[in-house]
Amino acid sequence: MKWFKNLVGKPEQISDRSLEIIQIKFNNFLEILHNNNAVLKNVSDMEEKLQGEYLFDLNYIRSLVSEIRRGVIAIINNMTALGGDRYKKLKECYAKIDAEIARILPGGRPIEEDEYIRFFDNIRRENAYSVGSKNAQLGEMKSRLNLPVPDGFAISAWAYKHFIDKNDLQHKISELIRPLNIKSYEDLQNVSHQIQQIVTNAPIPDDLADEITRSYKKLREKNPKARFALRSSAIGEDTEYSFAGQYRSVLNVRAVELLESYRAVLASKFTPQAIYYFLSHSMSEDELAMCVGCIIMVNTRSSGVIYTRNPVNAGDDNVVINSIFGLGKYLVDGTISPDVFRVSRGQKAIGDSLISLKTRKLEMHPDGGTSDTELSEEEGRKPSLSDEETIRLAEFAVKIEEHYGSPQDIEWAIDHDGEIYILQTRPLRVIAPPKNEIEIDVSGFEKLTEGGYTICPGAGGGPVYRISSVNDLQDVPSSVILITPHSFPGIVTVMGKIKGLIAETGGMASHMATIAREYGIPAIGNLKETGMLNNGDMVTLDSTTAVVYKGLHDELIDKRKPDLDLFEDIDIFNILKQISSHIAPLHLVNPKDSGFIAENCRTFHDITRFCHQRAMEEMFYGASELKNKDRFSSRLQTDIPLAVNIIYIDKEIPEKEKNRKVDENRIESVPMSSFWRGIKKEGWPAPARPADMKGIFGVFATTMTRTEDDRFSEKSFAILSDEYMILSLRMGYHFSTIEAMVTEQENKNYIRMEFKDGGATIERRIRRIRLLTDILAKAGFENYSKGDFLDSRLSYQDAESTKEALFLLGRLTVLTKQLDMALSNDAIAKWYTNDFLKKLDMPVDGDL
Repeated sequence: MKWFKNLVGKPEQISDRSLEIIQIKFNNFLEILHNNNAVLKNVSDMEEKLQGEYLFDLNYIRSLVSEIRRGVIAIINNMTALGGDRYKKLKECYAKIDAEIARILPGGRPIEEDEYIRFFDNIRRENAYSVGSKNAQLGEMKSRLNLPVPDGFAISAWAYKHFIDKNDLQHKISELIRPLNIKSYEDLQNVSHQIQQIVTNAPIPDDLADEITRSYKKLREKNPKARFALRSSAIGEDTEYSFAGQYRSVLNVRAVELLESYRAVLASKFTPQAIYYFLSHSMSEDELAMCVGCIIMVNTRSSGVIYTRNPVNAGDDNVVINSIFGLGKYLVDGTISPDVFRVSRGQKAIGDSLISLKTRKLEMHPDGGTSDTELSEEEGRKPSLSDEETIRLAEFAVKIEEHYGSPQDIEWAIDHDGEIYILQTRPLRVIAPPKNEIEIDVSGFEKLTEGGYTICPGAGGGPVYRISSVNDLQDVPSSVILITPHSFPGIVTVMGKIKGLIAETGGMASHMATIAREYGIPAIGNLKETGMLNNGDMVTLDSTTAVVYKGLHDELIDKRKPDLDLFEDIDIFNILKQISSHIAPLHLVNPKDSGFIAENCRTFHDITRFCHQRAMEEMFYGASELKNKDRFSSRLQTDIPLAVNIIYIDKEIPEKEKNRKVDENRIESVPMSSFWRGIKKEGWPAPARPADMKGIFGVFATTMTRTEDDRFSEKSFAILSDEYMILSLRMGYHFSTIEAMVTEQENKNYIRMEFKDGGATIERRIRRIRLLTDILAKAGFENYSKGDFLDSRLSYQDAESTKEALFLLGRLTVLTKQLDMALSNDAIAKWYTNDFLKKLDMPVDGDL
């Protein structure tokens, strides 16, 4: 806006500081309307796509969400500039909503400037874009749920960006990733090796290194005997995209190893499996900053994973607890099969339990790092949890699920004193069986082997292909049933081309199991009897029943296709559907409701609705209170005996033209011109004659008792632009203020009128308010009245309809001038109402 730039650049041209403030606020106001319109247009486009008639991809969703985010942030910033600190709560609401969107769709927004370090006590779930979801949920559970979470701190996304920028690494990394063929494991390994070398050889900037070291010392001072772990908490990790097992954690870190371990975790962002994972999900590497958590390690006796629902059976209401002795690494990497305990959430009773033979455990080594210990058969067959511990874990799990409102995948540990600690929570994918599942006759099928756990239900068929290590991944062909002795890094890179997966050890709580469910790969774990399955044998894996049949059985494969029940985020349509639930619904509707406050904004649409409403009010009252208007106003030249001063806020008036007259036929404002046409249509009325002496005495009493008021003593005035008007009218003893915006965009258009006071008694003034309310309601206005005060609003109309409504208000302004003195009873008020309706060519309610 050229006028605004000139205004800021030449402050000496401004006659009064108060006008400058109004002009600046008006610019903020226009920006709010502009961005509100843009956001609503994008929301409408989103809802149109959800009708299922249009094709779109993940890039469309990312672009759309990015535009909506930018618009909402701009609205909040301009709202704060317009109204001050009382609107700062909006930023907190935005952060909470955006954190939920980020759980569904990681990336897509720039890394914002922040502190390098945040301690868990000062972290909440809405900080996920600052510290990563893993760290954010630990802070959330520690602070808001008061759960036993180990103390620690997060090294932020901003710290990661500082490391990357200071060493000028981003361009080098992007150039290596851009031409990568993710279908080639050899290429993945080569690129991964080069990038990890670049990262591990880059120095940590001194200011960042000092902050990490200082925070570590502070944590150690509070916990002098503690050991520490550095854990990945990348942007996007532990959301609906789990990144399970793709990054590195360094356990039992000593002070001298702190910075080296931090760099090692950063480098793990670029393992072959991590690169494959984010590229196969159409994510951009530069948006997925690697945050890191420095956390006190638990001197673990037992550890494991809780599923608050059965991930392979949506109808199973039990809490499922997987547990082993020692640190949890051997459970999540599939090295050993865990004990499994099922707990009824309603009765808090332990149901079926499976105690596995646990052959080894991993423990902290006194000198740092970890050590592996073999267990005797007697030790390995003992339950890793007592009944009391099992129930307590289930109680914690239910509390966490209730807080997040969805099934959760929770990591936990118990120390040698029996104290429970929660180490992590993330959304759990729950898979439902096919709808209307038909019983399949398999009596004629030859069963080759059966047993183990269902990791992901379904069925797949193809030739058997065995691998024994990561070195075999490069040669895995397409459309095979893959058999592996256990999970290992990199197996995710073949998930996109296999038809089924069999692991000879490991359970449903391993990282491999989590990834298999994300990719929808039929899979079973802990299947011991696989010797009869040879490379090249054609088989059908029925993972729903944990059976392997000889030959291909297409009907079984087709009928076993499961439904992704609670999280269908791999499906593009359902990603948009989930995101839309945090953007499009509108809960704040009526501005007169006590709940119409910033704290109740639950979606981006709520924020835009709230700001649109409050922005109109800020302009309404701000312009009404403008001081010293006569210094920079011009008089409206008219034969109507009403003194109106005009101030244009989108035009610079040379000093010599100040106090000039504005011809009523050349008003350069669409809303004011429309309103004034209504005034001229009716012409200036003769004073309404009081119906009785009481009306005369009412005027006299009102005049005598009225206190001096600045607004009463002022002339009428209008603050105008081409498309905007705020008009304050003194009409005898009553006041009305009318604000309006008329543009070609319906979402920007609105009218608001406040009408108050009068010269007659309160009863007669109230009758005039009722008359106005009845007429304006027929014209589509929403009305709120109390005593002799009326607040009327009309919005979201096209330009012509808005101009006609202003024309109507102009006519009503003249028709109702001093009318209160004549309204001695309800019958007379009704007569006037019907008479005005006829004059205005509006429908009349019955005949008198």
